[in-house]
Amino acid sequence: MNIPYGDDTSHDQRWAETVMNALAAGPDAQAALGEALGTTGDLKIEHAQRRAEALRAAAMGLPPAACALAAGIPERMLTDWQAADAPFAAAMAAAHALAQAHDLTGPQPPATPVALGLFLQALGKGAGLAAAGDAVGLTRQRLNRLKDRNPPVARLIAAAQQSARTTRTRPAGKPYTYRLVRRDVPPADHPQ
Repeated sequence: MNIPYGDDTSHDQRWAETVMNALAAGPDAQAALGEALGTTGDLKIEHAQRRAEALRAAAMGLPPAACALAAGIPERMLTDWQAADAPFAAAMAAAHALAQAHDLTGPQPPATPVALGLFLQALGKGAGLAAAGDAVGLTRQRLNRLKDRNPPVARLIAAAQQSARTTRTRPAGKPYTYRLVRRDVPPADHPQ
C-alpha cells in the first residue's frame, strides 16, 4: 500500500503513474506473448482470447459495454458474437448469472479491481469521467464517493486523466505514421 510521506505527494504520483503504465502495458504484453507463440494474426485464437476477456468481465458483474471494453472490441461486435455463437451467448448468460448469485450486480454493485481498471483504461484513452463511468456501471455520485473516501482512487483517476492529456498531444519532432492498406483496383481499361 502507498504510505504518504508528509506533504510529499511525488511518491503517490509515481505510484499512480506506475499503475497506469501497468494497465496500458497489458495489451502489449498479450501481443508479445502471441508473437512468442507464433499465433499473431490467428483470428481464431484472437477471438477466443477476446471472448474470454468478455466472459471474465461478465462474471465480475460488469455491464455489456464494460465486457466489450475488456475484450477490446466495440459493443456491437460483442452483440453480434452472441447472436451468431450460441455457446458463447450461453457462457455470457452463465457468467452474468454467476455474478448475480454472488451479489456483484444490482443497483449498488461493489466496486471491483476489474471495473476500476477498465474505468481507468477508458479515461487513459481519452473518455470523459461520465462516459468511462457509464461503461463500467459507475454513476457520477458513486465515482465522487469513491474519490472522496479513497485518496488512492483519486490519484489513479488524476493519473489516467493526465495520461489522456499526454497521449492526445503529439510529442514534438515525432513523425506521423501511416498505415498502408491494399485496395483491389479494377484495371484502367475495365469500365466501372
